[in-house]
Parts: sequence; C-alpha cells; structure tokens
Amino acid sequence: MTTTREQFEQRLAALGDPWLTRRQVAELAGVAEKTVRNWLAEASLASSRVRTGPHNAQLIEREAALTLVRRNLFEPKSGTTVLRTGPRLAAEPRRLSHAPGEQWGWADIARRRGVTPGAVSNLAKSYENHPVRPFPRAVGRKRDAAAVAEWFLWYDSERPGYAARRAYGRIPEVVARLEAALAGPEDLTTTRLACELGVAHTVARAYLTEAARQLTPRHGLVARNAIADLLAQSGHDGTAEQRRERVSTLLSRKDAPRKHVTVGGTDYYERAAIDRLLSSRRDG
Repeated sequence: MTTTREQFEQRLAALGDPWLTRRQVAELAGVAEKTVRNWLAEASLASSRVRTGPHNAQLIEREAALTLVRRNLFEPKSGTTVLRTGPRLAAEPRRLSHAPGEQWGWADIARRRGVTPGAVSNLAKSYENHPVRPFPRAVGRKRDAAAVAEWFLWYDSERPGYAARRAYGRIPEVVARLEAALAGPEDLTTTRLACELGVAHTVARAYLTEAARQLTPRHGLVARNAIADLLAQSGHDGTAEQRRERVSTLLSRKDAPRKHVTVGGTDYYERAAIDRLLSSRRDG
C-alpha cells in the first residue's frame, strides 16, 4: 500500500465535501484514478450512492467513498489466497519477524509480504544499486533475514515509490511534472506531488526542490527568498533583515509584480519583472 492510516486520516480531515469525485477519492487513497474505477466496478454501489455532477463528473457519496477506500487499503481480502503483484508497501511500517541467523529466499520474503516471489525479485533488482539503501545481497540463493527486515522497514517508512531506480531516482519524472506545471502556470504543492507519486512527503519535497533548482532559472523565475540577495547585488547596503523588510515593502506596492507560481511552499516571480522593480527603486 502507498498510504498509511495516519496519512489517510490527515487527507480526510482536509476534505469536507459531501460528494467526492473519482479524482478526490484517488488523492485520498494515494492511488491512480484507474484504480478507483476498478474499485467502483467491483463494489457495484447502489444508485443512491453515485450521481453525476458538473461536466458529467461521477460523484460518490462521501461515506460510501470512505468505506470503499478503507476496505481496499486496510482490510484483508477474506476468502482469497490470491497474491498481489503490487503495490508492495505495507499499510503501516513494521519490522518483519525472524529467528536469529535465519536466511530467506524469494518465496520466504514473498509469503511475509503477501506478494508473489516475482514481485520481490523485481523490487530487489530495482534497488540492487541504490546508493544509500541497496537491497541486501544474497549468499548463494538466500539473504540474511535481519538485513531484509531492516531494508523493508526503511522501504515502508520512506515510501520511495515503485519506479526503477535511475542515477537520480525519480527526478526526471518530477522535472517533467514541474515543467508542465510551470507551463500552466499551475501551483504544485509537496503534498500533491507526494500523493501523485505515492511517496513520503519528505521524499516528494526533496524531489521537488531538485526539480525547481534545475527548472526555474531556465524559465526566468526567481524565488521570493532569493530577491533579497538580488537587492544586495543592486547596491542596497543594509543588513540582511533590512533587505528582507525592503523586499516585503516593494512587493506590497500596487504596481509590484504578482507571483507567477508556487512550487512546494515557495513563491516564484518572473526575474525580469523583479529586475524592473529593483531598478525602479534605484531610479526613484
């Protein structure tokens, strides 16, 4: 699973609508909309629990939607022995139990994770060259159970996503996502990115910070917290605190440029507009 109970309850607390769209349900659960469509097809909800909203959007009655999410995320599938091929995250981070010195093969790990041996093998291959947390190496065909249990505790806690590991993780994917947001422009929050990728908030923040570092200069954007440095470069000889206060004063003017987009929790402005603002300060 990609969503813990705590994350689910946090998202739910911010959602007060009596009827939810499929997209809202997907964001609440931390899954793709296609997954929600599959859940709805399996559930066959009563017609009173589903209706058509604006723009022909399908709406699901709130309590029915919450029941649907909880059942699929947190309740065991009764009466079935079908193993999942993925997702492979536990609903709650928990260290796998093992005996001292125990060794595990793919089947041993898969049984404890409730997935197929192939799913574990593919996951291990994706992380075999991870720079910080490589999947434990095998001796013969077995792996040290303690090392495997520790690795899965990290994996479930950090929730780093399912994409094959590349040299920079999922940064290329996030760069492409931010590129689209900047073209909008569309504000992109860390919470939203975490939900879209199915990763922890801390992981999403790191990805988004790196993507913004790469992209915003190319798009001619400057972060609000960097404007004070530009003010210093333009000849302002006050303290850092005075420069920050001066930036706040300049941006509060009626003719000041508006923020172009928010990435994470940072507002970005068009660099050319900020340069004109600082230039007018000198001229005035």
